[in-house]
Amino acid sequence: MDILVLILTVPFVFGVIMFCMPLHFKLLQSLHIVLGVAVSILLLSAVGKVVNGEELSIFHNYIFLDSLGAIFLSLIAITGLLVNVYATTYMKWELEDGHIDIKEVKNYFALSFIFTWTMSLSVLCNNIAFMWAAIEATTLASVFLVAVKKDKKSTESGYKYIVLCSIGLAFALYATILLFSAANGKISGEAMLYTNLLANAENIDSMALKLVFVFALIGFGTKAGLAPTHTWLPDVHAEGPAPTSALLSGILLKCAMLGLIRYYAIVANGVGFDFVQTVMIVSGTLTLFISAFFLIRQHNVKRMFAYHSVAHMGVIAFGLGVGGAIGLFAALFHCAAHSFTKALAFCSTGNIARIYGTKDMTKMGGMIRIAPLTAVLFGIAICSLVGVPGFAIFVSEFLIFKAAAIGEQYLLMGIFAVALAIIFIADFSHFFLASFGKVEGEVVHNSEMKFSENFPLIALAILIVAFGIWQFDSFTLLLDESVKSIMKK
Repeated sequence: MDILVLILTVPFVFGVIMFCMPLHFKLLQSLHIVLGVAVSILLLSAVGKVVNGEELSIFHNYIFLDSLGAIFLSLIAITGLLVNVYATTYMKWELEDGHIDIKEVKNYFALSFIFTWTMSLSVLCNNIAFMWAAIEATTLASVFLVAVKKDKKSTESGYKYIVLCSIGLAFALYATILLFSAANGKISGEAMLYTNLLANAENIDSMALKLVFVFALIGFGTKAGLAPTHTWLPDVHAEGPAPTSALLSGILLKCAMLGLIRYYAIVANGVGFDFVQTVMIVSGTLTLFISAFFLIRQHNVKRMFAYHSVAHMGVIAFGLGVGGAIGLFAALFHCAAHSFTKALAFCSTGNIARIYGTKDMTKMGGMIRIAPLTAVLFGIAICSLVGVPGFAIFVSEFLIFKAAAIGEQYLLMGIFAVALAIIFIADFSHFFLASFGKVEGEVVHNSEMKFSENFPLIALAILIVAFGIWQFDSFTLLLDESVKSIMKK
């Protein structure tokens, strides 16, 4: 059977299997890990085929996997697996504390596979209407992961999430319809296929393409967390379980960004890169400074990391705005670097909440003595998020500066530097308060987590450092080929 067919069926089938399992935690935990490993192996096998130069497509090219999609599919496989392994530990804690019951745990595990299925589908769609539908489906699949506790706050945040994202994606739907209308009859081949639209973009009306991109930015930008339509994101991350926040920030936002990047490529090749770069610079700058302002004021550790998600979507947008081969390479690299980093950041908040019984960093302190490994992992996430050399995010942020310097865009370099400086100061003040300050709150769990419980976090930390100091040839190949496909050269 074709590997793309398996990707479109196996995660969904695994989700149904989990729904049908008996209410026994040990069984659910073990099965969740085993099935998760199987899904990740399947996804990485498809990525490996693309790295080796194979062209993957089915259903008359409606479903395909190119180098650009392979980058994001690898994030679903790697980040998704490590977060889902951590989720089994986190749900055990929640079950022991009486915050949820075993049926809710089973539903959570099952829905995580459905969520993986919808995200994978969004990456594989060559048909832009199917891609829109798949990204909308990720909202429906993930909202129940946010509101798993069914209390008032999590239910309200889930409702806000589904309403705002659905309204936002309505703009993306309009962009899809307008693009099809403008391209139908003007290009060779089907006007709904991304590959045909990209290859024949210069034949599409330029004014229509500009309007398409504005609507696509509003639509997919809402789901990706770009300001000013980011307002759902802090509430969802603050109230949802830590593994859910890790999946949303680490992977889901990137799937929405992939949708925007595909429209970016089509419009750029139709009307020129100047227009899309200008729009993305405005969006990226606005997002960076709004998030930096709110970061200074945050003391809730999960809300702090939520605004970091907004900030780093702004970094990706800024990289797309700076443009050029290096700017595009940096933006795509940042998607991966941020995925690993933010997954570690949010998973570490699960440990922190377990230790202190609170998310308020003003009531923490002494973490380096109480839970040294968690403090180190928390510190690695912070160091990467603020772009410390030797960590993954530094690489992409440095490349954005390099791209701007090569293009003699010195004003943009200054704007970017100021935004990053504000974020740096805000983050380290919070980190030192929680890790080295005086303990102000009541310590609920005053010992470090077991190594097995911290293993997924350690693996994410290793990935962050590895991508910060080494070059992985296969991943670099995917990035290079993706840049060439966007620039059509």
